[in-house]
Amino acid sequence: MAAGGSQAAHALRGERPLIFVTVGTHHQPFQRLLDALDSLPADELVVQFGHGTPPEGLRQASAFMGFAEMLENFHAADAVVTHAGVGSILCARRAGHVPVVVPRQRRYAEHVDDHQVELTQELDALGAVVGLWEMDRLASAAASVSRRNPRSAESSGRLQEAVRAALL
Repeated sequence: MAAGGSQAAHALRGERPLIFVTVGTHHQPFQRLLDALDSLPADELVVQFGHGTPPEGLRQASAFMGFAEMLENFHAADAVVTHAGVGSILCARRAGHVPVVVPRQRRYAEHVDDHQVELTQELDALGAVVGLWEMDRLASAAASVSRRNPRSAESSGRLQEAVRAALL
């Protein structure tokens, strides 16, 4: 699945990688991302799908999750795919991930404006996230991110500072 031999480690343990996908709680569906999940193995996916419709056959799917459950999934995951919500990105980073971030876009009626696009561009430029703009690249983006790295969590303070600076 990722660099650093995590696929081999999973194969030795007889486990499948776990990809946690979250679209947040915004009232507009993020169906574009949910539809793209068909490119990933369903038995590897735990999905928080909000107001959209998830694909069939997922390992686990919930419209919404409590904060503690979200944190458990961030920590259990080998990779994270998320909308560009600041809270989701920070939680993924604190859990040691460089998340694949798919921003909701106004032109697809996924949000009221393009603030998620702007945030993703800035964080991608810093190397804090892997910004995903073309949905047909989801599988390769998810495979490109390394398994959780506790050192990534250390940089979440710098990420918070970058977010704070971008908002001022």
